[in-house]
Amino acid sequence: MSGVGAYEALGTDRRESEAVVLQHAELVKRIAYHLAGRLPPSVEVDDLIQAGMLGLLEAAANSSSGRGASFATHAGIRIRGSMIDALRKLD
Repeated sequence: MSGVGAYEALGTDRRESEAVVLQHAELVKRIAYHLAGRLPPSVEVDDLIQAGMLGLLEAAANSSSGRGASFATHAGIRIRGSMIDALRKLD
């Protein structure tokens, strides 16, 4: 693939990734509030959402449609894992 073709493909991938992130942003909030209900009040929901958005971005960057699970399932696991990792860093 030529340099221009590779650049155009990268732009298409980026746009698709952004669309997936916007589509699943509500999933991050849902998981954050669910997890916050089981944590002490000192844990900020906004911190969980921020960590979850990083997990969603990682899931979007590493997603491939050839896997057996849906993207929402894969992303939910990555989001929850990012939130738990953030909590461990704060501890």
